[in-house]
Amino acid sequence: MLSIDIIRALYPRAPAEHLAAFAAQAEDVLGRFGITGNDTRLHYFLAQIGHESGGLTIMQENLNYRAKRLCEVWPSRFPTLASAGQCAGNPELLANTVYGERMGNRGRDSGDGWRYRGRGYIQITGRDGYQQVGQRAGLDLEAAPDNAFAPEHALTVACGFWRWKGLNDICDTGNFGNVTRRINGGLNGQEDREAWLNKVRRTLGTPIPVSDQPDAPDVIDIQRRLRDLGYPEVGAADGDIGPNTRAAITRFRIDQGLPPGVVDKALLKALGLG
Repeated sequence: MLSIDIIRALYPRAPAEHLAAFAAQAEDVLGRFGITGNDTRLHYFLAQIGHESGGLTIMQENLNYRAKRLCEVWPSRFPTLASAGQCAGNPELLANTVYGERMGNRGRDSGDGWRYRGRGYIQITGRDGYQQVGQRAGLDLEAAPDNAFAPEHALTVACGFWRWKGLNDICDTGNFGNVTRRINGGLNGQEDREAWLNKVRRTLGTPIPVSDQPDAPDVIDIQRRLRDLGYPEVGAADGDIGPNTRAAITRFRIDQGLPPGVVDKALLKALGLG
């Protein structure tokens, strides 16, 4: 299913130990959490963790801010540069200040804000989050929060987060934006998330030998029709079902509620070409 070559193509800058662990665990872990139940779930999951972790390269929250940036990110807490000065360049103090007494954390002096800062492929934040995800992942993340991004646990933890938020059910509605809202609380970074989804669809598409493709004029008609219907990722109407055309066909089939496939009678009928 997801070989190490495919995972490397998706996340080329990911550390080797994460690529190896992901590939070794993917079939079992993604299956146990129902993420491989259909293509939409798998594509949305891989795209969202790609965005959230920068392609499996960012696994801990960066809390090293300048004072000006603190005022922009937390304006109610840091209304002036002077008020932000103490936390600027001090990630631990910042985490304890902005996350203390929130998300199940105890007060600032407890250190919970720093202890339960964002970690993982989909960053868990707050004591409550570590408890909830840990229960679903079968790990005591409250006691050992660094396990959230350890290579041997990171995929399971991300799947635990996915289950905690009920994301498979949202995936099944085909609304990628609502998946983002459930993860993020809004549509922050949605353009990048959409770009990741396009990359996932291109990467997971199995190339079709030219000898097995429809005649070039028929493929061109499909490509032009997809572009007219709002699927620009199809690229040039060149008569070849390459990765871009596969990505567009996959998205169109999902949007139309068609079963997995490439070019068949159902696709042609939905495109008005049958």
